[in-house]
Amino acid sequence: MNRYLISFLALFLTTGMPMSAQKPDAEGSLVKWMSLEDALAKNDSLPKPIILDFYTSWCGWCKTMMKTTYADAGLAQYINQYFYPAKFDAEGKDTLIYLGKKYGPSSLAPRTPHEFTKKMLKDQLMYPTTLFLNNYDKTKQEFGISMLASGYLNQQKIEPLLVYNVEQVFRSSSYDNFGAAYQKAFYDSTLEDKLKNLKWMPVQEVLGAPVPKKKKTLIFIYADWCNSCKVMMRTTFIDSLVSSYLGEHFDLAHMNAQETDTLKFKGRIFVNALSPQEPFHQLAKALCRNNMILPSLAILDENMNLLDAVSFYIDPKFLNDILHFYGENKYTTMSWKDYMTEKEQGFQGKGALAPKK
Repeated sequence: MNRYLISFLALFLTTGMPMSAQKPDAEGSLVKWMSLEDALAKNDSLPKPIILDFYTSWCGWCKTMMKTTYADAGLAQYINQYFYPAKFDAEGKDTLIYLGKKYGPSSLAPRTPHEFTKKMLKDQLMYPTTLFLNNYDKTKQEFGISMLASGYLNQQKIEPLLVYNVEQVFRSSSYDNFGAAYQKAFYDSTLEDKLKNLKWMPVQEVLGAPVPKKKKTLIFIYADWCNSCKVMMRTTFIDSLVSSYLGEHFDLAHMNAQETDTLKFKGRIFVNALSPQEPFHQLAKALCRNNMILPSLAILDENMNLLDAVSFYIDPKFLNDILHFYGENKYTTMSWKDYMTEKEQGFQGKGALAPKK
């Protein structure tokens, strides 16, 4: 059992969802599939990502995926809770209304692709193909995110796709970057030595330090069930692009957003109400400026004043820019937008002056 599945199981234990309640369907899948029409209707009233399986009656790998990937209890329950899972016969003969437009069979002959299949798969007809639809905009009647994954997906391949959509990593990273980081975080056994090089402190320790301090402070706010938090902790911070600068210019602290201890910060007392309505610690919310999104980074100056809170998964390149913006005190003389513009212009200038080879 890999670390990711353990985090799936931990999530279901905390939410009280019994793993034994699931029963496989006739194809062996534990996923509770519905029609695309039903998924769209449900999404209209309560938005969730849609995972759409394109299959055919003759596709052996489609059947295999049902009996293997979708038969995994933890994976299936994660999909059932956080997605609207739908299936679509890629060669079916029914008419479909999708986002106000009608699609029908391209031919009544057997083994011919449906019009909807051709549109959504962009004529790259491979089965199974899994489509992820997310970030629906009711005003525009369109999904902001439409991701295709062609071919058979085992658990290791589908895991990062699921997390990317559920935890909205698309807001801050391309899938190629996140997918590679995910595989490294959970399947690369060589990371452990690198992880030991960064000295993380519990948030209680850094809050009690005397001020002013020699360094600024970076507090990483996470939760045990947050998988993009784990990816960021195990890859972003140890990347060669940021690790040395990070250690030299920042004190590093981590805080579980569901911490239960009472904490004192800048003369105030912060607690966790430990209620379903308020599951997060008051200090975590304050450090996130009451925008409780995980993961988050809180950046504090030498006097422990909050300078910024940055939400969602952050890749090494973006973190490198953030660290230098605050570590070099650029924030005192310019806006983030101006800083990035100046940096981009600097790169362009260097490129223009570079000698020709």
